[in-house]
Amino acid sequence: LDYNENIVWEPLPIFGYAETLCIFWFTLEYVIRFIVAPNRFQFFCTIMNIVDLTAIIPFYLEIGLSLCGVDVESLSDIKGALLVIRILRVLRVVRILKLGRYSSGMKTFALTLRSSARQLGMMGMVLTTGVVFFSTLLYYVEKDENDSPFTSIPAAFWWAIVTMTTVGYGDYVPVTSTGKLIASGAIISGVLVLALPITIIVDNFMKISNKYVLQLLC
Repeated sequence: LDYNENIVWEPLPIFGYAETLCIFWFTLEYVIRFIVAPNRFQFFCTIMNIVDLTAIIPFYLEIGLSLCGVDVESLSDIKGALLVIRILRVLRVVRILKLGRYSSGMKTFALTLRSSARQLGMMGMVLTTGVVFFSTLLYYVEKDENDSPFTSIPAAFWWAIVTMTTVGYGDYVPVTSTGKLIASGAIISGVLVLALPITIIVDNFMKISNKYVLQLLC
């Protein structure tokens, strides 16, 4: 099929109706919880309540702009306004985080991350050190090669992150034998750095999950 630039794709109206219904339901829920909250200032400062508010604000901002006679679609032609509109639309994705309030699995996952903050911090620190170390080594080994993609140490950060996390896109690769040896060291180091904390995180997840099951049984 040939691509036609004159075709304008419009979303089905049913999705707009569903979004409006969900927003009204979220708003009603938020207002009721705010009214019955014993400490309203603390209510506003709670992370999940901030997420809830962020999820519904863009909808009402767009309605407010429309009531003021501002065409939201026409703002897309203005460079600064385009960024604002895009941010408002991206913030709609925050609504999916509301599921964490009602999902036991997401609650368990969040508690696991909280209890494993020390291990995650250690992993991040060691991984950052490894990225800087291997990026620097590879740059000084490959900088004099004509076909080397590593033009600076920061340019090698992407390669080091992809390599140490064992993703391996292959978009940037060393061209010298010494560079390949450094890449091998980065791969092995990445496996060790990621494997050790992950076992602790999995253990914390099992403990929290079992504790949650016991609470349900009791």
